[in-house]
Order: sequence, then structure tokens, then C-alpha cells
Amino acid sequence: MMRAHTRARAGFSLVELIVAITIMSIIGVALSKMVIGQSRTFQIDNGARRARMTGRSAMNILTTDLRMVQDFGAVDSIDTAKNRWVDVKVPVAFGIVCEVNAGNVVLSIVAVDSFQTASSKYAGYAVRNSSSGLYAYSSATSSDTIKVTDPTRCHGTPAIYADTFPLAARKGNVYLASPAPPAGATVGAPAFVYQSVRYQFDTSTIYSKRLGLFRKIRGRGNTDSLSEELIAPFDTSARFRYYTNPWTYHDTVTTTAPANVNTIRGLQIYLPAQASDTVPGSKAPRKATTTMSVFFKNVRSQ
Repeated sequence: MMRAHTRARAGFSLVELIVAITIMSIIGVALSKMVIGQSRTFQIDNGARRARMTGRSAMNILTTDLRMVQDFGAVDSIDTAKNRWVDVKVPVAFGIVCEVNAGNVVLSIVAVDSFQTASSKYAGYAVRNSSSGLYAYSSATSSDTIKVTDPTRCHGTPAIYADTFPLAARKGNVYLASPAPPAGATVGAPAFVYQSVRYQFDTSTIYSKRLGLFRKIRGRGNTDSLSEELIAPFDTSARFRYYTNPWTYHDTVTTTAPANVNTIRGLQIYLPAQASDTVPGSKAPRKATTTMSVFFKNVRSQ
């Protein structure tokens, strides 16, 4: 008679299972910490990157306008309390004076970018004084205008053809601009048409309790304006500082608003940019502070 022999199955003991689960738990916890750490590092780096992008974008925007500003007569007013805004006259188009009348001038304007002129608002014009070399400004009121006029008013005697020089297949035009010209305006003098712009750090409309950089374009007599928040957010310490005349070799800036704005020959802008959100585990958004300086055109010792 034959007997069937059954072979005992090999298996894990309870102790072996506990040891294996413990080891896997330790490895799992270690991997989880590594993934969480890498994720947090990425979030921190990404927050810092976004803060730097905010600062750099603000620099590019500010530089475009402020480098065009003249060093005398172009600063209208400044924030004497918190140094958070400046009003400047920004040139939009350049040309030559063709005709000087009691209540207006005729300007031969060179070609300019059509988008720039379409998005600008007329605030007046400036004519360079041949004696002082400084630009004198005629600020437009709500009743003043600038409009295209007969080109022959510039192409006669003396013949001025600044409007005929092509720029990217575009040509300029001849304009009749009011109000009355500034003292010392003469035929043949360089001139430009400008718009009034306020750059201001103000409470952001997007990020609560933080600042945004606003650009407000004001038209004739401040009756027509366009305001937009260009970029945000910034810490509440964002501000403008001032380079003033007389200049020195070891130039320094002042946070004290000068009594005479015509002594301002440049600006230093303090940009404490922030990330838009706060990284988990942090108490505040990542911050990237940038300081930029812009000096106005035709800098001279006053």
C-alpha cells in the first residue's frame, strides 16, 4: 500500500513580515521626505524666479519712458511724503519748428511708430531754446489741439523737410499745435510733442496689502487720462529716489524730495519685487530686490 507524502509549504514567519514592513516603511518615509523636499525647493526657486521676473519687467517698462525725459523742466511733480510717484513729460515724437505764431506753432515731425502715437495722449510740446540749450514747455489745456496741416507751411522758405524722411516705409507729417509757443521759440529749432505720465507705486488691485506699479497717462489739461496697473506685486517699501544737481564724481541719491524739481537729473528706483504666492511652510512670499538708476537726457550742471 503506497502512502502520499505531502510537502510542507515554505512561507514567511510573522517576525519576518514585521521586519519587512518596518524596512519598507522606513524607505517609504525617506522617499516621501525627499520628494517633499525637492518639491519645496522647486517652489522656493520658482517663487524667487517669479519675483525676479517682476523686478526685471518693471525695469524694462520704466527705462523705456524715463530715458527719454529731459533733465530740465520735464519733471512736473513728485511725491514729497512717501516718494511713491513721479510725474514726467515723456516725448512721443520729434521734429523741427517751421512756423511760430502768436497762438500756435507748425512742426515738421519725423516718422514715429504708429502704435506709440495711437496709444499716446497729447499734453503739449517743447521747443529747444538756442541760447540756453534747454527745452521750454508749452502745456496744453483742454481746448488746445494738435492736428495735421498743409505740408507747404514747412516746405517753403526756409525749407524744412523733417517730415519727409522715411522710417520703415513710413513718413512723418506737418502739424499745427497749440497753445502759444514758449519764449525764445524760433523757426528751425528742435522740438518734440510729449505726453504727461505718472509712474506710481500704489495699492495693487490684484494682490491685497501689496503694491503694484501703475502708469497713468494724462492728456490735455489732465482732463483725459488712462491708468493701468503694469505689474505687481511689490513690497510696501518700493519707492523713488533722486539724483540731483550739482553732480559729483561719487554720486549719491537722496530720499528727501528736492524743493526744486528742475534739479532732478535722474531717478533711482527701489524695486522689492515679490512672488505672487507664498510657498507652503513659509510666512511670506519670496522676494527679489532690485535697484535701478535712470539718468535723464542732456544732463548738465545747473
